[in-house]
Amino acid sequence: MRHFIFEFITGGGLTGQDLPESLLIEAELMLQSLISELRELNIELFVSRDSRLEKLDDNIKQYTVVKNIDKELRGHIKNMDVCWLIAPETEQCLERYAQIFSDSKSVFIGSRVEAIRLSSSKYLTNKILLENTINVVETKKIDQIIPESNTGWIVKPDDGAGAEGAQLMPNKEKLDSFIISQCNNNFITQPYIKGNHMSMSLLVYNGDVCLLGCNKQYVDINEEGVKLERIGVNECLSYKDEMLSLAKEIVLTVSGLAGYIGVDLIEEDGKLFVLEINPRLTTAYAGLSESLGCNVAAKILDTFVFKKLPDINLDSAKSVVVNV
Repeated sequence: MRHFIFEFITGGGLTGQDLPESLLIEAELMLQSLISELRELNIELFVSRDSRLEKLDDNIKQYTVVKNIDKELRGHIKNMDVCWLIAPETEQCLERYAQIFSDSKSVFIGSRVEAIRLSSSKYLTNKILLENTINVVETKKIDQIIPESNTGWIVKPDDGAGAEGAQLMPNKEKLDSFIISQCNNNFITQPYIKGNHMSMSLLVYNGDVCLLGCNKQYVDINEEGVKLERIGVNECLSYKDEMLSLAKEIVLTVSGLAGYIGVDLIEEDGKLFVLEINPRLTTAYAGLSESLGCNVAAKILDTFVFKKLPDINLDSAKSVVVNV
């Protein structure tokens, strides 16, 4: 089988632009983890690579990208059997490339374009989850009535990836000043909750879901920005029943999700609230295979080939730290 990985940040999606250091670190973590797992399988592996970055292992066939990859991408995937996509939601990037991959004859390991379009917007995701009585952190656009809060607010791009562009506004004056300074309303506000940051790693297929990870996020939040420092993969297994129940509700509500899905949560007083859905690989993926004692990429591939979710038992999972 011929597999092609397109990781947007490292794979030539930003030719002609600066490579953002924070996103580059996380991108390399996810890419290297996926490559390592796929190399254990009997496949030919192809990867696109930004010319400014070091080449990968010689055993991997690489397309070096000097100019915009969009013109070459369809040619690269034309004769592939399976395609893997890792890209940010920003400016419809993930949606756009998912459409290209979905139009090809290869097996696309990812969600339907409609599900990506919805979950790429934190505001729309919040709205549909709330309408279906799923606990969420109240989310408003900056031109709407701001949620009440005694602890400040988090502002971030509606379609942002990771913590890029997120900031803490400790009081109403700073929040108002920020809103006035914006020339568009592509920012959302959420009350700042001093709870425990968590995430779920899910494998989703055909409306069903398998829980892969109950993760703890170590996040530094201040007025300068929001930074993910490390992840404790499967560090929050005591919440596995609550997380699986929540995951099932989410998958029933947002139709078309498939493959690996990350869901950011915050826990307050024992209750889980959804912050956002990431319809793509997330940084926690880098620690899953070690935590679960299995090849997670192989499990995902088998799900799409045999059209059935695997049996994953979290009882024997161990905690693994992924530093960012």
